[in-house]
Amino acid sequence: MLDQVKAKYKPRVNGEVHVYPFIVELDTMPIGFMQYYKLAQEIQAEFGYPSTLNICGIDQFIGVPEYFNRGIGTTMFAKFTNTLSHLKDVDLIALDPEVSNTRAVRCYEKCGFKKVKKVHNETCWLMELKAKNDLNDVSKDFMC
Repeated sequence: MLDQVKAKYKPRVNGEVHVYPFIVELDTMPIGFMQYYKLAQEIQAEFGYPSTLNICGIDQFIGVPEYFNRGIGTTMFAKFTNTLSHLKDVDLIALDPEVSNTRAVRCYEKCGFKKVKKVHNETCWLMELKAKNDLNDVSKDFMC
């Protein structure tokens, strides 16, 4: 199992693959994971976006169930997406949670994401947030 994790994430950590992973910590304890990446052109086309847009895809989770339903996910997600939305080369941030994952969808909506349409045979929502592209407003709490 550890070999699989190393094989997948070592190239990302080394900058060989342009997916940027982050471990989420609360009081120095690792509790979750977040990553962002430039959405591939074929995925953008599949979702109906023009190739001229720079779209950032994201994935995230809290891996410690004791921290579910405490607002921690919303806080970490809001800080992460606020920072990403201010990057100069990002027009949109997109994600595609499963329709049945109502807790995640609610969290994303609280953070300003809008449902665009159902994708992946109607099993997921395509959700997006328009970028702000103003580095002056970036949250001071975000740590890389």
